[in-house]
Amino acid sequence: MADQSRKKGRVENRPVTASARATRATKRSIQDLQQNINKSALVVNENFKHSHKSLDDQPDDNELEKGVTRHTWKKRPRTFDWVLNASAPGGPVSINLLRGYRGHVACDIWENNFERGCLVIQSRIQAIELFQFKPRDAWYMLVKSTRLDHLRQCVFQHHNAPLISAFVERWHPETNSFHLPFGEMTITLHDVSMIMGLEISGVAVNHPMHRKENRPDLFKFIANMLQIDEKQVKTEHTLGGIKLTKIRELLEKKSNVDDVARGYLVTLLGSTLFIDKTVDRASTLLFSLTTDLVGVKTYSWASATLAHLYRELGKASRAECAQLAGPSTLLEAWIYEHFPMFRPSLNSNFIPNSHPRAMRWDIHTSTPKLTSSLKAHRRRLDDMKAEEVIWLPYGSNVADNFPLSLYHGCIRYISTIEPYMPDRVLRQFGYVQTPPIPPIKPNKEYKPAHSYSVDYGEGMMSFWDDPSSHCLSETRLGKMVKDPWDTSSDYMSWFAQHTHIRVQNPAFLPDGFPPNQHQISAEARLHLIAHCLRPVYPAVRSQLTLREQYQHFDRAIAIIQEFDNLYVEDQQEDD
Repeated sequence: MADQSRKKGRVENRPVTASARATRATKRSIQDLQQNINKSALVVNENFKHSHKSLDDQPDDNELEKGVTRHTWKKRPRTFDWVLNASAPGGPVSINLLRGYRGHVACDIWENNFERGCLVIQSRIQAIELFQFKPRDAWYMLVKSTRLDHLRQCVFQHHNAPLISAFVERWHPETNSFHLPFGEMTITLHDVSMIMGLEISGVAVNHPMHRKENRPDLFKFIANMLQIDEKQVKTEHTLGGIKLTKIRELLEKKSNVDDVARGYLVTLLGSTLFIDKTVDRASTLLFSLTTDLVGVKTYSWASATLAHLYRELGKASRAECAQLAGPSTLLEAWIYEHFPMFRPSLNSNFIPNSHPRAMRWDIHTSTPKLTSSLKAHRRRLDDMKAEEVIWLPYGSNVADNFPLSLYHGCIRYISTIEPYMPDRVLRQFGYVQTPPIPPIKPNKEYKPAHSYSVDYGEGMMSFWDDPSSHCLSETRLGKMVKDPWDTSSDYMSWFAQHTHIRVQNPAFLPDGFPPNQHQISAEARLHLIAHCLRPVYPAVRSQLTLREQYQHFDRAIAIIQEFDNLYVEDQQEDD
């Protein structure tokens, strides 16, 4: 009886609570009610807009007299229409190449005058700096043996978001290249090797643990390495990966040098080459790449880095994307190498032929993320000429020094497979650009303004098993350039039919806004002089007649005289 009375007392005194099912039902009913209210408000608001135009939208008397049309920024309506089925105004005439142009940011800018602003550039510089070490630590010697330790110095502290955003507006994932007024350019394998100091040759970056059926083995490996519960690893995996701070804190307590080296490599790779949008986490898939520390150096890190960057640029090309992940330092340094008008100051500590070229630039101050700066860069690219570009920043013998950079096929980073097509950018190898062959197409693709998904399939990676046998032949490469920007007679007409030459629609520019006229920079002229004189270097000039040698000297002298005349004119204007 006493037990029954105590039980009855507990039941009577227990606070009244709703069941989980009842709570969810209540939440759903509240959400449905709120959605109905929002829809009703939206309908009322739209009706009000159609029937009552605000005074701000009405042109004043002066504007009516001048015939000026005011353009106001509007929020972009979501659309699922992304396939190019017909010629686009200011865009491609042919529908065969840029299939996803309707969902591209350039289409929005040209047709609708929508402005998405500067992209948010993901960065992980602090995660690397917090990982303290001594150069002679045993675990750090293991890291050095992987040939990746230099990546710590190959990350910019700040990124020029307006400049990067302007270039992303010209990236097209169908060709994996930037479409500029004078043709296509892209980031090549030899660019990655020179800028980031990574090997091109090697095994494609992948691991059996990346398959879903092998994920339990991966989670067990991570749990043993970090000394945490396996369930916690699964939870972190669903959130995007292990927190970088947690990796460092857990490994600081461990004495196993192999595990500390693995943790640092995961942090290094996740903070330099394979940055994602999780802000402060490293993907669990990176851990599997460090299981064999000796085998880390056998991977083709250059091709993996490039595949990841290609995919992230494709995502950022969609009109509603607001962020850019991936190795942004590689992208920004590539811009500085080829476009001298955007270059920052040089790093005085940089040692040529010793340091990766990402360390060439001194970037210690942040660039304001101003939409006005983005518009200025966009217009600068719209008016750019091929003569202003440095096509061969690493010398003219790129094909000889980096033969695998002529590989034509697919490259990969884990499950990300992307096409690599150097025949579209032959001028970056010192050859005359001709109309390229049709690009490699994905098995599946979905590219609306708010989403991005492509699938190239595992079968397309078979070429990388023997990449040297799938490089562009001498017949496909064609003729060497006389001027670095040389194209065949039919290339520009082909290019104009398949792309959009300008991003900014002149109809939306202020009246009296003429196209800018830009002089070729001093750096570009010096590269052009070197290009003219290269055939008469002592090692190769015996192949030319004396008359041919004089012709090369005359061309170089003409460039110097033109530059000298411009300098004198500038001095006179200053006086």
